[in-house]
Amino acid sequence: MTTDLRDLFQGIRGLDEKSTTALLSALKNNYDNGSFDYLKFKQSVISLLKMNMDIPTSYKSAYATASTMGLTKETLAKSVDRYIYALERERESFAEALLKQKDIKVDGRRSEVDDLKKKIEDHKYKIKELEREIDIFQNRIDTVDQDVDAAQAKIDDTKEKFLHVYDALTLEIKTDKEKISKYL
Repeated sequence: MTTDLRDLFQGIRGLDEKSTTALLSALKNNYDNGSFDYLKFKQSVISLLKMNMDIPTSYKSAYATASTMGLTKETLAKSVDRYIYALERERESFAEALLKQKDIKVDGRRSEVDDLKKKIEDHKYKIKELEREIDIFQNRIDTVDQDVDAAQAKIDDTKEKFLHVYDALTLEIKTDKEKISKYL
């Protein structure tokens, strides 16, 4: 599709760019170049709206034109559902990646703390030369909690941004689906 999908979904303007790009790529990857589907329909509706046409007339006119190319309400609805499903798959992939990052950056660090505490206990029984090493490990334990908090905050922020874009896109597509059902 030659149109920038950002132009089709006004509700995502100003939202997290990385999340927006990921979700729009999922939509683009599910685009069927050979048929008149939801994205082409939405593009037609937007073009008609830009000509100061009211919403119901824009939907009806876009549908009338598209129906001459074989589009039916059923194929349009299936197309909308395909894009919603694509977004849901992207959300699942994101959730898996998020869990992996949590395992690495949070749980892995907590495990590191446990290992360091054990080393400290082992070194307490060694000669005075090892006391300096114990202090180093103790300092690391003190700073790992800050690292964990910072990593968790970053993961939570990324999650919120992604879900915000996901919700905005899904809402807009579902609203379009309702308009399609209502006006066509």
